[in-house]
Amino acid sequence: MKKKLSVRIAIYAGAILAAMVFIFPLYWTAETSFKTYKEAFRQPPQLFVLPDFTNYIKFFSQSDVLLLLRNSVIVTAFSVVIPMVVGVFASYALTRSTLRGKEGFGLFLLASRFIPPMSTVIPIYIIFRALGLYDTCRGLIILNCGTNIPYVIWMMRGFIKEVPVAIEESAWIDGCSRVRAFFEIVLPMCRSGIVATAVLIMVFSWNDYLYPLMMTSSKAKTLPLAMAAYMGEQGIEWNMMAAAGMIILLPTIIFSILTHRNLGSGLTLGAVKG
Repeated sequence: MKKKLSVRIAIYAGAILAAMVFIFPLYWTAETSFKTYKEAFRQPPQLFVLPDFTNYIKFFSQSDVLLLLRNSVIVTAFSVVIPMVVGVFASYALTRSTLRGKEGFGLFLLASRFIPPMSTVIPIYIIFRALGLYDTCRGLIILNCGTNIPYVIWMMRGFIKEVPVAIEESAWIDGCSRVRAFFEIVLPMCRSGIVATAVLIMVFSWNDYLYPLMMTSSKAKTLPLAMAAYMGEQGIEWNMMAAAGMIILLPTIIFSILTHRNLGSGLTLGAVKG
């Protein structure tokens, strides 16, 4: 009995220690966001300071912050909805298909995610310039959809495979069409996977920095680019960088909290089954 208790204590202690290691950077960023410029560089650093919202007020006082926020919301919304709709249908077709070579095609889709984005910047820049997509939200949405759709297809395959084909066949025998069975049987049973996948690509799209940096100049800049304004020749304003980082991080935290039940079960299912 004592041995079991000591093992349990050790497990909980390890879990708490691991949580502290992962949470501390977030805490330090939040703490720095309430500091002044001098306090951010103070040695030894202050671990606790009184909340001061001056940095946040200064951030929202920028003339273009509302434009950046609007662009981020538009780009992220379409970059989640379009890949989810296209990807779920494509994943279902790929999973239930009897065509030869579908596994190879699935691996090809997954491999497309391994291509370093930096290696594609120059050709994409030339194409976007020629097509008039440079510095437009449409261009960023196309780029995000191109990178997110393969990810959605691959992620959703594992969840759709867990839906027994026999259930769909029973519905077909009862007169249910394949499309209706997909919407009324498959999608509800894959709800956790859909939520988990949507949250992940939402985080990818909202936090994207490279493509907005390289493919925009002024009109289509997104919120993460606001952090670049605090990196100057005279140094980095860490207090403002931290405040901007917390503001950018806030929507993903709220969205994850609202969907935490389905997100947790979806990630767990996707991790052990497929």
